[in-house]
Amino acid sequence: MIKKLIRSPFGNALVGWTIGSIIALLMVTVRWRTVDQEKSDQFMASQNGIIMVFWHERVMAMPWLWPSAFALHALQSPHPDGRMMSHAIGCFGVKTVWGSSNRNPLSGLRGLKRVLDRGESVAITPDGPRGPARKSALGPVAIAQMAGKPIVPMCWSVDRYWRATGWDRLIIPKPFARGRFIIGDPIYLDDISKDQLETARQQLEDALNAQADAVDRLFIEPPQ
Repeated sequence: MIKKLIRSPFGNALVGWTIGSIIALLMVTVRWRTVDQEKSDQFMASQNGIIMVFWHERVMAMPWLWPSAFALHALQSPHPDGRMMSHAIGCFGVKTVWGSSNRNPLSGLRGLKRVLDRGESVAITPDGPRGPARKSALGPVAIAQMAGKPIVPMCWSVDRYWRATGWDRLIIPKPFARGRFIIGDPIYLDDISKDQLETARQQLEDALNAQADAVDRLFIEPPQ
């Protein structure tokens, strides 16, 4: 029934808006705090379009945590599931670039580059849409080289959550959890050659995993 519903334009929008509303109601209960808030605010105020990257397991809270004063775009497939997610993230002001990371990846990258050329930002989950989890694809480093814009790893964690059973083991914050959000240091790749893309991809993967482990430890290790 749900599949049939999302194939119709009205049903697709209704399901997407419902998902977005449920996420917003959950997020508003979480006590979020940004790590190094002043440093992060200064960086965001000076940016002129960045490539925001994060693991797919952390996708749920990212539209909520992204500073809404800055335009953000995400790549979505034009198929029903992608359109549904476009409606869901649209509840948070995130705009859509239509394309496919599987069937026509170059078209999607060009669309993201046009956004970056305008000085606006894009969001990429480098292990999506099918995984393997926490293994980065080449997409972010390729677009960073093409557009001359920095990659900025971002991550969040909460002290209480559920884990979904899918390939990414999606993290779902529990109501009234404590949350931490971190904006990492920018990674500039505009001066590297194509031969260095694989090395840069591995460096990005390592940085994202180290960041995720570090923010998770904030709820395990006692404060210094």
